[in-house]
Amino acid sequence: MSDPVNTLYRQHHSWLYQWLKRRLNHSEDAADLAHDTFIRILKRKDQLYFDQPRALLTTVAKGILINWYQRKSIEKAYLEALSSRPEYDEISPEQKISAIESLCLINQLLNQMPERQQQVFIWSQLEGLTQQEIANRLNISTRTVMRDLVAVLTQCLAIMD
Repeated sequence: MSDPVNTLYRQHHSWLYQWLKRRLNHSEDAADLAHDTFIRILKRKDQLYFDQPRALLTTVAKGILINWYQRKSIEKAYLEALSSRPEYDEISPEQKISAIESLCLINQLLNQMPERQQQVFIWSQLEGLTQQEIANRLNISTRTVMRDLVAVLTQCLAIMD
């Protein structure tokens, strides 16, 4: 660890761990997220300012906590969907983890895209609507629907590689 991060870790790790533990009520998850917080700080390439270390740790940890809650929500929805389809009982734990990670990446990608592209993707891929049905709902051309789908799917393929 670099000296400023090492000092930050030594002086504030237990405080951050307790802060996370109060929010999660689970010591193992709090330990993991505290670790992830310091890893993220260590990976930052910009100039870090340690004059308010707890503010820095709280800001970074909140972002990690939000991602963690989103992942848990996606994981829960995925496992509920699997449980309702007995034909998927034979999916290995590795396949489940891979699917959850892919869904999290797609969720992250969609959150960065314009709302119309998000809606086009969801109606197309999850609800099975045709391009014409989507165009009618959004009052846009089928060509625009196709462009939006291509844009989202291209980004999905890029992050899956």
